[in-house]
Amino acid sequence: MNVIIFIIRVLKLFLMNYRLILSLLLLVGLIVIPVSADLKKIDIRSTVFVGEVGMDISTPLYGCREIAWWPAGNDTSTPPGKIIELNQSVFSYNFSPDIYSGYEGAWYCWNPKPIFKVFDVKAPQMTLKIWDLDHDQDVSGQNIPSSTRITYRIETNLYEAMNTSQRREANPLDMFFDVGLKSPSGKNLPNIFTGSVGVPSTQILPFDSKPNVIMSPYMWRDGGLWNRSARTPDGYLLYPLGMYTFTASQNLNNMEYLYGDKVGVTTSGPINITFVFSATTPSPTSTTTNVATPVVTQTSTSIPTPVPVTSIQTTQPVTPGAKPTWTSTPLSVWTIIAALGVVSALFIVKHWKK
Repeated sequence: MNVIIFIIRVLKLFLMNYRLILSLLLLVGLIVIPVSADLKKIDIRSTVFVGEVGMDISTPLYGCREIAWWPAGNDTSTPPGKIIELNQSVFSYNFSPDIYSGYEGAWYCWNPKPIFKVFDVKAPQMTLKIWDLDHDQDVSGQNIPSSTRITYRIETNLYEAMNTSQRREANPLDMFFDVGLKSPSGKNLPNIFTGSVGVPSTQILPFDSKPNVIMSPYMWRDGGLWNRSARTPDGYLLYPLGMYTFTASQNLNNMEYLYGDKVGVTTSGPINITFVFSATTPSPTSTTTNVATPVVTQTSTSIPTPVPVTSIQTTQPVTPGAKPTWTSTPLSVWTIIAALGVVSALFIVKHWKK
């Protein structure tokens, strides 16, 4: 209803001064919407990873036809440990594991002279862990009390690919990590509840499935807000005890084409965590109705009593069996832009027909 009222008001504004609004929309779009790019083009002395496909290495090579590598501890005054003649297109170059594995480190232009560094080659690495925020430790594969605050943690060197000083066209749209979370029944969990259904303070937060990894380690920021004591209106736990599974994968510049599903490189997991009964965990089959609405806080370990809900609205997917709640929050910038875009399109079409 709020969105409909907002669109009506925007439409009235259009009718009064549509030329000004269209100009503002164009300006906002240019400012806030990042241009789609890729991570293939590198600058000189950038870091590249074994397995990257279709790379544009023309800038660092600067006309070089042969590159050379020296073992650690040797310098360029000694004979190279490996020389590669660049027969591939330097605008679509593959860092094949067959050629570069075992030869990580600095590569230099060998022919023509003078010798100069062109790029660094690294072996890609990634590890997914389940992290106990209460005790700051790895609990992957363990049984822990359901009240423990956890998050996922990615340890990797691939964050360097998002360095805009080395890959100028990099932006958040180029995210190449995927993370998944499944319930004990094997169903994907697209979001998490911070409290019981019907509690006014409860939020439904999206699961961080497309993390923008620009540092290592990277942690799911909202993981600690995941409330596994949350209940449905009928009093059942939204998140029953049992084994939950995290998975992670990455496909930087189509790395899976050369590596496939290689654990520790393009995939990590599945990593399991089993939530077990604790002193603060209620029976998942108990029900209570017609009671006062409890107050839910992030730091509380007590379990809120379920609350009957008579009217619930939501636009977000929820865990099967759970009835979501409407959270009254201000319209986001993207919602406003989307609404303005729809109205603009409708108005332009109508004006064009006239």
